[in-house]
Amino acid sequence: MKTQLRHLVANGLYPIKAYSLPAVCERYGLDPGSSDEAFSSKTRYVMHRLEKLSDEKVFGMAKSVVQDFPDDKLLAAIELLEKDGHLITDLTRHHIAEALDEFSLAGKRDLLEMLHKHFPSIDHEASHSRPFETLADDIQQHAIRNDDWQNAEILARVGFLTCSQAKLFQFIEDLLHPIRRDHDEQERIAAKLNPILRQDGYFLAQVGRVSGHPLYGVRETTANGIQPADELISQALISFDETGVHHAWKKALDRRTADPEGAITAAKTLLETVCKHIIDEAGETYGENDDLPKLYSTAAECLNLAPNQHTEKIFKSILGNCQSIVGNLAGLRNRLGDSHGQASTM
Repeated sequence: MKTQLRHLVANGLYPIKAYSLPAVCERYGLDPGSSDEAFSSKTRYVMHRLEKLSDEKVFGMAKSVVQDFPDDKLLAAIELLEKDGHLITDLTRHHIAEALDEFSLAGKRDLLEMLHKHFPSIDHEASHSRPFETLADDIQQHAIRNDDWQNAEILARVGFLTCSQAKLFQFIEDLLHPIRRDHDEQERIAAKLNPILRQDGYFLAQVGRVSGHPLYGVRETTANGIQPADELISQALISFDETGVHHAWKKALDRRTADPEGAITAAKTLLETVCKHIIDEAGETYGENDDLPKLYSTAAECLNLAPNQHTEKIFKSILGNCQSIVGNLAGLRNRLGDSHGQASTM
């Protein structure tokens, strides 16, 4: 990989004019040379100097070059060395592309304009079937005039499956931009992609707003982010009530890193919703103004999990601690939010 990185650095500097190349290379710490040598072969000029550097220095130079002269292949190689294995897999890329088949890639905007923004080579890459035409012409023919290509095929042809991870994430974030689609569709796409992204340690979260509309960004999970149990809990909650319980859980997940305060509100809403669902299923009732501690107490009794329903000291202690946690959560959020859980649909 380090040898390949040297070639990629040389390719990244190739667009520089030969008469300017010596000065640019010196700026990056390479040995001086003449413009005549650079005119002879720009690639050989750079490679000859890179071969004298240690792998560490080449890596540092590569990061500087890619900032000054953006090159996606060089960036992908840097990611491979720098991310220490925390890159999404080829399988995940394929699953994302397939998941997007049910949505419009550009939403309310022009497809070719969006693709050109992220994959400008479509205007230069040759058509796969017609001489003297380009990939952009193919997309116009098979995805706009006719509906022959699904999104997965379009994405495969433009380079979505092989581009740098940075470019892939930028594309996904643009895909969810409010200029392209309304909030409901944003949420549907995020809900579709998040289980796929989480397999590799990433997720889509609301990271801001523009003119009152939510912006989404891809975020890496951390100690304070998505935990291994999240997917298991998500699947369990789906079986309760897709439109109520699971929706509240998704909000808590999406807000946990970008909006911790909102995540606490969502967690309180989730508990209220689960409690109401349990009470409904047990055939019991609750008051319209019952707060979270009251709802939890009623639900716990329905499940025989109330402290006063047990005599063993250890059980009473555990169940009492659970009750205290719920009470503290309610107290924490009463000042900061007013979200309330929804009853299950019977």
